Amino acid sequence: MGDDYLRVREKENAKEWQMTEDAGVHKGNVFNYFNLYVDDDQTSDSAAEDSARLQSKVSALSARPPIPSRTPLPRVNPKITSAFVKKRPITLTARRDNAAKVAWRHNQQATSSCDLGVALKLIEPNVAKLHHILEEIGVRLGSFIQPQGSLNRSLLLIWGSLEQAQLTVEELELWRQRTGRPPTFNESNRPERFVKMFSELGVSYAHDEKDAKRNAMRQRYQKQPESGRRFQFNGYFMWPNNEIKAIELFGPNCEALDPLRMDNKAYISFDPARSLFTVRTDNDEDKVNQVIQRIENTIREYVARDHRPLVLFLVEPPRLDEHRTLVQTTPGPLLGPNRTPSRIPLLTGSKLQSRSLADCERGNKSWRSKNGAIMGTAVHRVLERIPNYRGHLRMRVNIGSFALVRYKWTPGAPSVALEKFATDVQQTGTKGAIIRDLQLQHTPEDILEACYHADHLFQPIESGMKSLRHVRPHYGALYYLRHPEKAEEMVQLEIDLKANDADPGSFEGAKAQWKKRGKPDVLAQAPPMEVYSVRLHNGLSWQLKISAETSLDPNRITPQMQDFTKSVAYRRPPPTVNPALSGYKVFTTPPNLRIVGMEQKTTFRYSFKAQPQFVFELTRYDEYNGNDPCLPSSTQWAAILYDREWDEKLGENLKLGVGEAASWTPQVNPFFKRGDGSATGSSGEGFAEFLLHMESVMSFVDRLQSTGQESRETSNKVSGVLQGASSDNEHGTGQPVVRLPPAASK
Repeated sequence: MGDDYLRVREKENAKEWQMTEDAGVHKGNVFNYFNLYVDDDQTSDSAAEDSARLQSKVSALSARPPIPSRTPLPRVNPKITSAFVKKRPITLTARRDNAAKVAWRHNQQATSSCDLGVALKLIEPNVAKLHHILEEIGVRLGSFIQPQGSLNRSLLLIWGSLEQAQLTVEELELWRQRTGRPPTFNESNRPERFVKMFSELGVSYAHDEKDAKRNAMRQRYQKQPESGRRFQFNGYFMWPNNEIKAIELFGPNCEALDPLRMDNKAYISFDPARSLFTVRTDNDEDKVNQVIQRIENTIREYVARDHRPLVLFLVEPPRLDEHRTLVQTTPGPLLGPNRTPSRIPLLTGSKLQSRSLADCERGNKSWRSKNGAIMGTAVHRVLERIPNYRGHLRMRVNIGSFALVRYKWTPGAPSVALEKFATDVQQTGTKGAIIRDLQLQHTPEDILEACYHADHLFQPIESGMKSLRHVRPHYGALYYLRHPEKAEEMVQLEIDLKANDADPGSFEGAKAQWKKRGKPDVLAQAPPMEVYSVRLHNGLSWQLKISAETSLDPNRITPQMQDFTKSVAYRRPPPTVNPALSGYKVFTTPPNLRIVGMEQKTTFRYSFKAQPQFVFELTRYDEYNGNDPCLPSSTQWAAILYDREWDEKLGENLKLGVGEAASWTPQVNPFFKRGDGSATGSSGEGFAEFLLHMESVMSFVDRLQSTGQESRETSNKVSGVLQGASSDNEHGTGQPVVRLPPAASK
């Protein structure tokens, strides 16, 4: 069997990536490389001779059979995935060079300079943070800032226009003033105390100086080498520029490859005319091979990102006592910031006769088995292609009401047959959403009481806790704000608190993350997978989703936003108030940014008794738009399920560098283990157990909806759904809560 190569072909006016085992791959589809080492004896006196020799090597490479790749490129099954249609150019970097940094890369003279009067390492001893601050200022103002020499000096060089340089100088002076006056030496502040003080900050002077020199040496590889310089080791890689535009993928100056340049101490350049990457270094031959291998691996990341997301809608067979023969839709809520109309599907028609129940039961069993096989295969195919997907990947089961946004329907038909509806929603083009609101019409005391008595299904997640009644709530907040520098842009701050061990009644910050709302970031493509299990016999469905989340670029986080994050804190409620039951606001609200909306999250986490690695979260969301700033104006309840090992495995993708792949096995077994914790055996055993667990969880949520009252009729469930709204970063459609009247059907 030959090696796998990647080929591009046109199919139905859409580019679709597929694998072929044909060894005769044409020029332009060859993802291999060759190395050319220039020794002293080979070095010519003229650059023209070097260029001619290089051109002959390139021609020789193009004429000979392709060199087998070290690792096979990813295999894609077009029967499961959609066509790979690019909605916009794929890019591997959000930090595009501005004109000022381009000038620095090309060794042009600085436009201006700024003397802060104090050694830079005294202003900010953390070297990484210092360079981050300078980069953030440069990105905001369109300039580029570099220290001149050692951080013991106070001089900064600035590239950019005269106006940009002047604004940068003013911003640097403000930054210098905000940091305060650095400590000085005197009798009461001896050198040993001075060094000790900075050691307590985590950085010593010796460590600072070493980091500064290392960082300066690494940064020089981002620039072009001196004209006429010769290198001992030179590597070349032919890039398929006709299929994948290197400038779009890596940036005009291959900014995305800067980590490879600095980590391997190599100069990397790209020649569009020859579609050729050149890697130069005097350090080590292996470094050249490593860099070229990483460049080749970026093709795998491109393939992973260029997929359309796998979106699959599977209708569950109704329960026998709720089985109907027809499906109709009613108006649903307006979803998202664009207020898109939606429709709620529900069963209608007559119930089955008793003589038909036996046949229906046999058919339902086959129906469920087929759905499980389709879902398991889809998950496997997605897992195969995302080890190279860099970013924050999360897999969650979201539970909520299902709404259709776009779907196939017979014009003028009031209803369709159940079997036809189940087939039509699987067609390409169907769009739907999970609305997070569970529509629980009971008091918080009743809801939590039902959880306390679910000890047959759940157990406390914290070790040493014996009763579900003692499960402690976890608090978090979602702030929706206007960007301080772009009023038309919405940003979101998500903050989670953790219990303070020193003070049991208090909480402290555990995580803070800024995200951009609305149009996604350039690195945030569509979620890799959304698989829906639609339950028409009940108001609630569930969705297995792998989402790709990206934080706001650190250079976009302004000082005002940083101050806002630091100002958010836990506010202890009065002794007679239980925030988990009343929704009392326990977060302070800093006044320095324009807040559009705020939600407080109160989460109760339970471990699944059959498989403790599964976590069930029941979360209360409270909004505060009423007259009382401390009591909620509206409340929703949401539920999710996830495996803690999913976060452990997919969390590896967040740490990947350019051209790297995660080490986890891209198969279903490691992600869906059997009840005994084993990942061995049949590939479907663990996933089949997961589906059984989901039936148990959905039965519990169904009972939670009807706690304290008789089960509601289907029409009542639908009318409750129509009052809901979509929301949140990991539940449902990911939009702020919107309570609007039902939209008229189109």
